[in-house]
Amino acid sequence: MKKLLLFTVFAGAALAGCGSGAEENATADENGTRTVEVAVPSSSKPLSYTGEDGELTGYEVEILKEVDEKLEDYEFNIQGTSDSAAEIGLDTGQYDMIAQGLILSEEREDSYLIPSEHNGFSLMKIYATGNMDGEIETLDDLAGKKVAPVTPTGGVFNLLTAYNEAHPDNQIDFETSDGGIPTSDRLKEVDTGTYDAFVNPSNLGQGEIIEEGGLDIHITEPVEVNPTYFMIHDSDENAELNEQVGEALAELKGDGILSDISNEFYGEDIFQYE
Repeated sequence: MKKLLLFTVFAGAALAGCGSGAEENATADENGTRTVEVAVPSSSKPLSYTGEDGELTGYEVEILKEVDEKLEDYEFNIQGTSDSAAEIGLDTGQYDMIAQGLILSEEREDSYLIPSEHNGFSLMKIYATGNMDGEIETLDDLAGKKVAPVTPTGGVFNLLTAYNEAHPDNQIDFETSDGGIPTSDRLKEVDTGTYDAFVNPSNLGQGEIIEEGGLDIHITEPVEVNPTYFMIHDSDENAELNEQVGEALAELKGDGILSDISNEFYGEDIFQYE
């Protein structure tokens, strides 16, 4: 069994290496095994986070470990950092691959190598005040309700904007914010009635926040389902890596291992939405 390298680093340390270039990552040991630099968020439970033992774990981290076990010619060096540092590092070649629950966009497809198989799903759900149970179940029900502000460049903004464009007679009134407000704070605002609803991807630990905080919040079925992907630095040396990652993910999915990991960290098999 290969030894998987796991480190947790601060964003500043991650940024310090920017500009090292992908070519410097393309090193192999005496057995021909190449080290692949992988960046994940270190505090995005349950997607990826630092556990009580100080080791990185989480839904995508455990998938990366399984993929690494299948790739005999590669060894993953998984490092924890911030989302922004990971993206900068991927652009510069400091990191070969990043994992942070990313969905496809035209810009990403033009900028990175994308494995042929997705690693899971981003389930967009509505978190409504408890007394809205049965009253808010779909996006149609948000018209006339107080919706928590969304960041102007995120997936929720795109979802709500597209809905309004398609439903001129049933508009959802929402404001934008600069972000930086923790998910836990938004959920508390819904619990207290400051807002009637909060639209958010469900892979950010909301269930645990609601349970630990004793919040009275109704969670809907997904209103949008988007597959998520690992992003790989676009270079000739990573073309084979990209192909093998896609093949490994397909095998893990077929064997039911991805579903097992989903049940462990999300409490449900997200692949039911395939």
